[in-house]
Amino acid sequence: MKNDKRKRQAKVIGIVLVSVLFYLIWYWHDGVILTPDSDSYITMQADREPGYCFYLWFLRLIFGKKSYLDIAVVLQCIIAGISTAVFTLSLKKRFQLSNIISFGVWGIQCGLTLLNRFVAQRGYSYFNSIRTEALAYSFYLFLILGLLAILYDNRVEECPLHGSVHKGIVTSLFWAVVLTSIRKQMLVSFGLIFLAVIYAWWKEKGWKKAVLYSAVIVLLGFGSTRLIDCTYNFAFRGIFTAHTGDSSFILGNELYVANKEMAKNLTSDENRAIFLEILARCDEDEYNIRYAGDGWYGLQDHYSMSYDRIKFDVAMPVIREYQDSIGMAETDREDSYNAIAGAIMKEILVPCVPDLLRIFAVNVIGGLITTVLKVHPVLNAAALFLYLAYIGLFLWLAAKGSYQQKCTSLLFAALVMTALLATIVLTSATIYCQMRYMLYNTGLFYQAGLIMLYEACKKKG
Repeated sequence: MKNDKRKRQAKVIGIVLVSVLFYLIWYWHDGVILTPDSDSYITMQADREPGYCFYLWFLRLIFGKKSYLDIAVVLQCIIAGISTAVFTLSLKKRFQLSNIISFGVWGIQCGLTLLNRFVAQRGYSYFNSIRTEALAYSFYLFLILGLLAILYDNRVEECPLHGSVHKGIVTSLFWAVVLTSIRKQMLVSFGLIFLAVIYAWWKEKGWKKAVLYSAVIVLLGFGSTRLIDCTYNFAFRGIFTAHTGDSSFILGNELYVANKEMAKNLTSDENRAIFLEILARCDEDEYNIRYAGDGWYGLQDHYSMSYDRIKFDVAMPVIREYQDSIGMAETDREDSYNAIAGAIMKEILVPCVPDLLRIFAVNVIGGLITTVLKVHPVLNAAALFLYLAYIGLFLWLAAKGSYQQKCTSLLFAALVMTALLATIVLTSATIYCQMRYMLYNTGLFYQAGLIMLYEACKKKG
């Protein structure tokens, strides 16, 4: 008995070590990678969420300026290895996977790094770069494990993983707050928690109570995230306010499709002047929708190229220049920025709606493809096939009564597809679906598909 336990422990330790070494290889090979976004986190720029900025600041405080980025990347690689190993072992136990399928699950997770390092010609792994994804990808796996506990552990006596729905809620809520404090995109986590809790409790507590409890849990998470954000800004900037940009989450989209005629919708003379100056600079650099290429691909390509440039190279400098021109105090600038950007966003929203819907549709198509493959004339058809195969396998298992079995893969597959679609919709409405925003669910899609296929083969066998 003791020998068996030691063998299991040795196997777990071995998987963790191999996983950690896999990710550390890229740090050893490529070193610390600084991206265009890195400086904004290092300097704790006001428009960035607090989580990753604080992470770098804390390491800089402890280890000094010379080595803290290396320490940050090493920690990111270690966390990535641990999360990959824990996620693989948890799925193996929950779904009673064979060693071969478990290796496949592990390989899919590690394979994403290989694809990004070599096939995507990026030249580096996300985990040895200074950007939010280096932590968020790993933490997202822990969120998914918490959600799986909510979905499955309401039938504790039937599941090989013992726990409770309440434990799953606490775990999910914790990681959702952490993730949202690192990346605003991860607000989708609270939506997933809301749906998972309703599913787990509606039979026991009834629909009304389940929805009410879910809403309270989500509001608690939202409130915690907001408190962290404001506390961070109070500690580092002396003002209790959220980071810049939350009040103007679709302003970049609007400015991309806007025209001078919309200036009449603005009630403030100052905001009107700011808006017209932004449009003039966007026009000079051809960042407006009228410079987009033909077809949905041409629009997507031009829009994705223009979005960050509009927000960070045009809109932000123009607003800062206005603040400088009136001699605004440093402590007032963030609230002022939010107020100006938020007012412009609200007042030009209605005339922008037709073009915003067009961009949204293009983003959704691009997001669906980018999540599973890469946008390309040949691969686009392959992506459609993969989705049809995934849905077809899901429906076949459901028809065979898999949903009645203990710890069926169907709930996992449904969670992945829900997370995938929610991420695409939220991202499409606020920004554009570039690969690094979609990769959160890429591995999960293939892992869930593999586990469904394994379950289907067992049924046929």
